[in-house]
Amino acid sequence: MKQNTASKGQGLIEYILIILLIVIGTIEILGLFGINLGNTFTRVACSLNIQSACKKIYFADTFDNLDAWKIIKGNWKVVNGQLWGGTGEGRIFHDLSESDYVINLDAATLLQGNGYGVYFRVSNPEKVNGYTFQYDPGYGAFILRKWVNGYELSPFAVARVKNYDWHGEPHAIKLVVQGDTFTAYVDGTQVLQGRDSTYASGGIGLRTWDNTRVGFDAVTVEPVP
Repeated sequence: MKQNTASKGQGLIEYILIILLIVIGTIEILGLFGINLGNTFTRVACSLNIQSACKKIYFADTFDNLDAWKIIKGNWKVVNGQLWGGTGEGRIFHDLSESDYVINLDAATLLQGNGYGVYFRVSNPEKVNGYTFQYDPGYGAFILRKWVNGYELSPFAVARVKNYDWHGEPHAIKLVVQGDTFTAYVDGTQVLQGRDSTYASGGIGLRTWDNTRVGFDAVTVEPVP
């Protein structure tokens, strides 16, 4: 009888270990596809009204449609739950009044072209005032730019990276906007930081140019921890 109990206990432990290995493997696979599991869990929890698991967020979109966005330029459309932009100059925005926040983009995938941009602290989308973080293989770097009355200025922060031609590869993009400091991460690794105090608050957006074609699985905007 004691042997049976011990065998059952050992079997339960083995079962738990197998489940843990499956969970860890799933997390690693999702990471390879540029999907932030924490953000995904938050969006699901909020959609199910599980308030204990639903942390405060300013905005979340899994791209069932474009109702929450204002298209200023370009070819933007939803295909199978993904937002696709390009080709050509494209700008799309969502209005926010907050000052500090964290932007997360899941599975950002550049199929062709010279990169894409993430707008933040934007006002007056028709003639943009604000900033962009750009994944810019055409420029040969990650960059931060300021926009004044619709015109982009020279980058105020640049991080040149060798061999980062990521066409066809999904990546998780995170941008922390806090005070006068802006920090960009790709797949959990910090790639760039810059400072500017011109604009204190505003919305978010996405940008394409030239022959860029890029897709995104989801976006969330949440408070800075």
